[in-house]
Amino acid sequence: MLQGFNSFIRRHGLCSLNDRILLTVSGGIDSVVMAHLFMQAGYDCAIAHCNFQLRGEDSELDEAFVRSLALLLEFPVYVKRFDVEAEMQAKGISLQMAARDLRYAWFEELASEQSMNHIATAHNRNDSVETFFLNLSRGSGIRGLKGISPCRGNIIRPLLFASRTQIESFQQAQHIEFREDASNLETKYQRNKIRHDVLPVMEQINPGFMEIMEGNMERIGEVYEIYTRSIEDRRNELFEEKPGRIVIDTGKLKKLRPLSTWLFELFSPYGFTRLQCEGIRKIMDAGPGRQSISTSHRLFKDRDQMILVPSKKDSFERYYLDDAVKQSSLPFPMDMEVLDRSELESIPGDPLTACLDLDEIQFPLSIRHWKHGDYFYPLGMEQNKKLSDFFVDQKVPVPEKEQIWVLASGKKIIWIMGHRIDNRFRIKPSTSRVLMLRLQPDIRS
Repeated sequence: MLQGFNSFIRRHGLCSLNDRILLTVSGGIDSVVMAHLFMQAGYDCAIAHCNFQLRGEDSELDEAFVRSLALLLEFPVYVKRFDVEAEMQAKGISLQMAARDLRYAWFEELASEQSMNHIATAHNRNDSVETFFLNLSRGSGIRGLKGISPCRGNIIRPLLFASRTQIESFQQAQHIEFREDASNLETKYQRNKIRHDVLPVMEQINPGFMEIMEGNMERIGEVYEIYTRSIEDRRNELFEEKPGRIVIDTGKLKKLRPLSTWLFELFSPYGFTRLQCEGIRKIMDAGPGRQSISTSHRLFKDRDQMILVPSKKDSFERYYLDDAVKQSSLPFPMDMEVLDRSELESIPGDPLTACLDLDEIQFPLSIRHWKHGDYFYPLGMEQNKKLSDFFVDQKVPVPEKEQIWVLASGKKIIWIMGHRIDNRFRIKPSTSRVLMLRLQPDIRS
């Protein structure tokens, strides 16, 4: 068992003898055996134990046992008590999810405080096979069929090489004491149903079933690596990164087969569900403006392409310029300069630069996102125009339009920033002082 433990760690590069390892120990057979193996292998370890206070006296006995185990193995021990029910109510999640969130957050915090290189959990081969069937029943796709990974970030799972039977044999041979969690025997949880009702039948059909499944999941994991690299290559080909947005080649996207799977794999990292990804088919064939909104992004159709942008920020975001030479913190870089009219040889035609008649402006000025109902007098025109109509005339894409800022004095729009100034504030023959504002090139993104 110890040889297999060391071999598995080396094969997957999980840790080295120079590392400090935080062992997550519940007191159950798996985590206790893992702690003994780390001690026998000569690693520098500490033990972390969560007391969720859900099992009355048993929770207290678990904590006491883990403290005594730490003394036996001569490892430092850290214990924390949690109010799981409060977490459930605050987040509206299940007991199991609340407990999981609390413990992993604490493990990460503790590992950082104590300068631990890795966090070790005691998942074994059976846990990985159970995860396979659990994900299979939920329709998770290929990514859920590779079982539990030996390593994820700083979390390592060095016991995945061993079956539950091997762990029990080692425990008995070493006379290792542990605490039994009665909830592991209940079948009301989906995982326990698989553990007690499904896997024993599969092992009756084929006694070598667990070893076969380990090989199956390893091969699926290798296929998944090829699969994900292919998806990333295609995403890099079709998704053009620009400041604040991603532009997608709709023509090339339509040619992919099978299209449904490609759409899901390409867009799900941006928060789109499988059903929404199916709906992207319709967006590709729709007119400009058609959109889909995920938990984190918005996807728009814009002529022969689609545009992906992060969800819009708070529309009430507002900043102020107190005078012509002093500016407060802004959401983007901007240069501001006051000139005599004689110093301005020519008026720049760059839409990112605004030259304004300073004597027509009343401070303080506000910088905010435009809103429906806003209007201004476009440069060169004596009649007002709604900003929404101006954007249509200028063929401004929907996602870009939603990110546009305006400079205003009270209710008067002075400048649609990055696009056009208001005619009332233009440089005229009577102008004596000029306020020049310059934006960085990514202001309209």
